[in-house]
Amino acid sequence: MIKIGRFILLTFMLSSWSTAFAYSLDEQINNLISQQLTQMQATNNVEDIIITYTTPKPKLSCDTPILTLLNKKKLWGNVTISAQCDNKTKFIQINVVIMGSYVVASQPISAGTIITEQHLLKKSGRLDTLPATVILDKTQAINHIALRNINRDEPIKSSSLQKNWHVKAGQIIKVIIKGDGYQIITNGKTLNNAILDDHINIRLESGNIIEGIVTTEGVIIFSK
Repeated sequence: MIKIGRFILLTFMLSSWSTAFAYSLDEQINNLISQQLTQMQATNNVEDIIITYTTPKPKLSCDTPILTLLNKKKLWGNVTISAQCDNKTKFIQINVVIMGSYVVASQPISAGTIITEQHLLKKSGRLDTLPATVILDKTQAINHIALRNINRDEPIKSSSLQKNWHVKAGQIIKVIIKGDGYQIITNGKTLNNAILDDHINIRLESGNIIEGIVTTEGVIIFSK
């Protein structure tokens, strides 16, 4: 659950608007940002949200407009929201400050290192001042490979990491087909890269393409 510590409104609000209407719109905007954070699975890392209007709010012809983020990948900093009432669309400019936790290096990390939990720490600060690629959850970095040297206390960015592929496209791998009371072991060629527990497409020696799950034993396929 997101804690809304403060909700700041600049003095752009027109005095002729009712307090109830202004609060309703503010609440809708807050809910929109919160929903998007939930979809990003970032809510556990958010401690506080502060929203301000950077331009005068447009006068809307309805109390409950359809609100849409123009860029759903950008949830903090300067954000533009479209507000639709019937067939009329107006735009709301806001600034979203988010206080929360993110992942930093607990020690210097050399390029080529496979990241473990011991390499990582959580730190609190303003997420809106950090690059959009900063990782918020340790699980998004663990078992990845560092593409470059990372300094101690440096925020970990997804652009600095590469998945630690367990198998790569074009590799010949053992395929275990499991059914009700039987098991068949054969070989197949992988058609895409995959990490452990990923789904992967395999071309069997027969030419058939099937999907399985990557394990330490090989690719397991459960036959229905």
